[in-house]
Amino acid sequence: MQKQAAMKWSTPITIEEKKGYLQHGSPMLLMGSCFADNVGEYLRKAKFEIEINPFGTLYNPESIANALDRLISGREYRPEDLQRSGKIWYSYHHHGKFSSTSAEQTLRNINNSLERASAMLKRCERLILTFGTAYVYRLASTGETVANCHKQPAYLFERTLLSVDEIVTRWEKLLQRLAIHAPQCKIVFTISPIRHMSDGAHNNQLSKSTLLLAADRLCKSHSELCDYFPAYEIVLDELRDYRFYADDMAHPSPQAVAYIYEKLCDTYFTDHTRDIAELCLKIDRGLHHRPLAGTDNEGYQQFAQKLITQMRQTEQKEKNIDYNKEIEELKQLISQ
Repeated sequence: MQKQAAMKWSTPITIEEKKGYLQHGSPMLLMGSCFADNVGEYLRKAKFEIEINPFGTLYNPESIANALDRLISGREYRPEDLQRSGKIWYSYHHHGKFSSTSAEQTLRNINNSLERASAMLKRCERLILTFGTAYVYRLASTGETVANCHKQPAYLFERTLLSVDEIVTRWEKLLQRLAIHAPQCKIVFTISPIRHMSDGAHNNQLSKSTLLLAADRLCKSHSELCDYFPAYEIVLDELRDYRFYADDMAHPSPQAVAYIYEKLCDTYFTDHTRDIAELCLKIDRGLHHRPLAGTDNEGYQQFAQKLITQMRQTEQKEKNIDYNKEIEELKQLISQ
């Protein structure tokens, strides 16, 4: 009797490996959709030198390009750049997490992040960009693209779908500026697997297709500078099941994000980088552990000392990792 072939429950995505493309000691900047936040959090916990979304979550490629232009110039935001709705001050260039009831505090939040990320960009070696949607909102009064509408009335905005040519033309100019400002920097483009179902199923596909085509053109015309990581394709084909989506059926579940992070490791990490990253993630889980009986009991004291030893050993294995801050905080915690 002929043996039946094993059934396949997904379509594996083939990714060209670039071992060593991401490594400790190489400053990274992640910008874009909340998918950038999710993957960036893994990299942060794995002790990569990283800045994540200094303008907050950005969804469309035009707003991401505008934010990068601002980081290159380093030009601070001023009171006239802010808007007010009720008691809240906000910026159309930023996510709502920067907003507050004080204009001074809002500017402080914005400019502190700008200064930190602008300094990072000058020495950044890897820029990971996640496009979420090709739809943009522009102020009807000025035509200015906004990164976030901040729940303002719809009549204030005009919504349009960017064309592939518009995206490519905008980014061609930006890539030229980046090559001068940060010549050591390489770019990874990726498309967010998050489904923008408020656009409707068909319009969401049109948007994602536009982004895919634009990213492909940029990567092919700048192959020495740009790479493409298929996060969108991994979710759609390898994880083709609603079990891998959150309750809203639009965002990838934590398991899906973890799976994509593993694929990222497979693609860009050397064995050494991966081993160190896994050690750092284990240490991070330990640092967030708090015993029910309090931190002054003998069991936790021993656990903390073991954790400090692990941090020092990890520093010895990877010279670009520094746990001094975490060790000092842990020592203070167990001395209370």
